[in-house]
Amino acid sequence: MTPNRISPTALVLLLGLLSPMAAAQEASSAEGQENRPLAVLAGKVITCAGEPIVDGVVLVRGGKIEAVGPQTEVEIPEGYEVIDCGDKFLMPGLVEVHCHVGGSGDLNEMVYQTNPDLRVLDQVIPHNDALQVAVAGGVTTVCYIPGSGTNMGGFGAILKTGPGELEDVLVRFPGVLKIAQWGNPERRDGTLGSGRMGMNWIIRDQLEEGRAYVRAWDDYESGKSSERPEIDLRLEMFKPLFRREIPVLVHTQGYQGIQATLEMLHDAMDLRIVIGHGTFEGYLISDEVIRRNVPVIAGPRGFRFDPDDGQIHGIVAEYDRRGVEWLGVNTDSPVIPQEELSFQATMAVRYGWNEEEAIRGITIEPARALMIEDRVGSIEVGKDADLVICTGSIIDPRNYVTQVIIDGKVVYDIAKDRRRF
Repeated sequence: MTPNRISPTALVLLLGLLSPMAAAQEASSAEGQENRPLAVLAGKVITCAGEPIVDGVVLVRGGKIEAVGPQTEVEIPEGYEVIDCGDKFLMPGLVEVHCHVGGSGDLNEMVYQTNPDLRVLDQVIPHNDALQVAVAGGVTTVCYIPGSGTNMGGFGAILKTGPGELEDVLVRFPGVLKIAQWGNPERRDGTLGSGRMGMNWIIRDQLEEGRAYVRAWDDYESGKSSERPEIDLRLEMFKPLFRREIPVLVHTQGYQGIQATLEMLHDAMDLRIVIGHGTFEGYLISDEVIRRNVPVIAGPRGFRFDPDDGQIHGIVAEYDRRGVEWLGVNTDSPVIPQEELSFQATMAVRYGWNEEEAIRGITIEPARALMIEDRVGSIEVGKDADLVICTGSIIDPRNYVTQVIIDGKVVYDIAKDRRRF
């Protein structure tokens, strides 16, 4: 008796039919795993929105935080995947205000001193190698900005560091306007902008043009004027800036630099500003910073040697000692590797800052500075489920991150992905 055999042609056709079905089932299974609600248990939950919770639990559904509280009070619904972290610490994902590693490194266009029509969005490479290592350091959100080679480098983008396409990781664009007032943008060829008076004039002149453009459009759209302005693509991104929907991130430092920032950008232009370096003797103008309630996200330099008293002073600690409350640190990556954001806070504590404030200085305070605190920076119901699991306090350099969750998905697990940092 001749056995039944499948011809090679029929086998190929059969496999062709089955492969898409198998792939679809695999994709459906992966999607189910990805969207599965989570219950994350930890020995200590640092919310940055209140007191730490001992033996706490955070429930996550649909990429958002659904509940947070003590394990004795929060019931875990049926069907939730439980991630039991034992005695580890659970905290919000870290937020970086000053990042240059979100994509390609060509972040300075040097022909013009002001470039309000340039945007880093054209250079973003989601979850690139540098950001993958940053995730292992607990960094979940970055503000990717142009360099400081010119006085106005263009508009930055706020991104999540996890995997996905651009639309998946983009938090906001435009995110900030990058302005540089001190040091790097100084022209060395004798042209306008070689000194601080010239640089400040260049910035004022460009901002005044942008403000006039936005006012003309606001008057037209509100009915105050019947004359429709001409669209100028070079000035379009000034609209959210002068409507105070996004801040200016300012490369400024030293007493004179910060004074110019406050008087020109905050007082004269009525813009929301973030002091993005604030180093050297910048803390000596703390009273003026406090009066205007402006955030200082200091770094990457963390200390200053004072020749008058012969002492080393912590930059952030000096702002704190003088009463500035809205404080954080940055890496200016790759000046300091992006994954070492927590070490910047560690060193600030070493030089006199408070540990609790240091944790806030890499989570909720930079989120507030970027105007994204409604989404990230703390563990609160309704916010994005960006969570970091650490072997202890992240301020202690002996500890390390073991898992990272971004938008409710585990994007880094040291047990599976090996230790990257």
